[in-house]
Amino acid sequence: MRFAAAIAALGVYAVSMSPAPAQGGAADYAVALGSIERDLAAELASLAELRAKIAAERPRLSLETEEVASELREKRRRSQLAGQERDALVHDLAALAGDVRGWRDERSYIDSLLADFRRGFEAQISLAEAESIRGDLLGVDAGGDEGLAAGLALLEKAIARLGEAAAPRVVEGEAAGADGVARRGRFVEAGPVGWFVSDDGDLAGLVAEGRALLPEVVEGVGDTGSIGALAAGEVASPAFDPTLGTAVALGEAGGSLFDHVRKGGFWIFPILAIALVATVAAVAKWVQLLRIKPLGAGVVRQVLKAVGAGDRGAALAELDPVRHPAGTVLRRGVEMGEAPEDDVEEALYEEYLKSLPPLDRGLPLISIAAATAPLLGLLGTVTGMIHTFKLINIFGTGDAKSLSSGISEALVTTEFGLVVAIPALILHALLSRKIGGIKAATEMASLAYVNGLKNHASLVGGDRPPGAAGG
Repeated sequence: MRFAAAIAALGVYAVSMSPAPAQGGAADYAVALGSIERDLAAELASLAELRAKIAAERPRLSLETEEVASELREKRRRSQLAGQERDALVHDLAALAGDVRGWRDERSYIDSLLADFRRGFEAQISLAEAESIRGDLLGVDAGGDEGLAAGLALLEKAIARLGEAAAPRVVEGEAAGADGVARRGRFVEAGPVGWFVSDDGDLAGLVAEGRALLPEVVEGVGDTGSIGALAAGEVASPAFDPTLGTAVALGEAGGSLFDHVRKGGFWIFPILAIALVATVAAVAKWVQLLRIKPLGAGVVRQVLKAVGAGDRGAALAELDPVRHPAGTVLRRGVEMGEAPEDDVEEALYEEYLKSLPPLDRGLPLISIAAATAPLLGLLGTVTGMIHTFKLINIFGTGDAKSLSSGISEALVTTEFGLVVAIPALILHALLSRKIGGIKAATEMASLAYVNGLKNHASLVGGDRPPGAAGG
């Protein structure tokens, strides 16, 4: 300001200057010039002082700026973690809401079933019996928890009533066995179901309507001891077949698994061989993946902390218990020591590529099995149908039994092809998903390590005072 005032005074002096003796004008000019020089020197001194103050405060301001930036990065990271936790909570809340809706629908379905049972049960009983349980009948219509309790109580009473109505009744008579010989014994009837046990104990089983005048006994459904105890009025649990022996006959006609496999013809054996190879590969791959433990959340941070402190031994010790491909990748990075960041990144990428083939080994076998088994089944179907048409050409279509071998070959190979392909496809998808997660974790660990090294290097470089690198 003093410098500006001196310039203004000089200008005014120059404008208002009138002709005067030259010596007086020179003296005034010298006085003004001296004042200007003094003001200029004062301003330059003030400017130098200000520059010195700025130079003194610059390192502190740089450090404060770095601290603010570090705090901003930490808050951003916490914000991301909070967002992830919020998304997880929203997902869990949606799942719980879905469960509640499912339980509510199931409760409504049960209430509807109890209401239908109440109407049907009331229509079947007499008026006197209905009057005796009128409270339970009306309670079902109330709905809610009270209606549910009343409906369950009514159901228990109906079961008890059914048990009383189905009490066993013993009748003397004759029945024929599978050999057609009539034997005398006792019939035990419980509602529409009846059993028979001969007096000599040689024949026992469920009673079915016979083609002759005598009822037939389905042998193999029930034994002499349980039916005899039931006929004597004791508590017993005889066998019951609602198909009246048809299920037993079907079970005997089904044969063993080996017989079922033989019906598939020649092409069933390649399908079984592919299934065996896929099973062995899937089991071996699953065992391999079970040995890989999840990478701990703080492993990379602890390794970076040890590396930043210059303690490579501690960093390697942190990686010793790690059972994950990322441990091998990080170990390679630690062993690189003080190598440039680009070299460390390339080394980590090379180690990551080395870890991929062992993870993918065996998956192509499962994929091939999933794709090949249905084709082999289709091939067996074609050959079976060709064989069937040959038999039709020879025997015609009147004898279905002669055509069963070709039809069995056509259907069994398709069945086994699908039985092999579907689990193989599911296993391949599950294993691929798990392997993909391991690969992603390995890649993320290597990237976190490289970024950690870069951040450490930038922090170390940021602590240097300005101009320190110029020496």
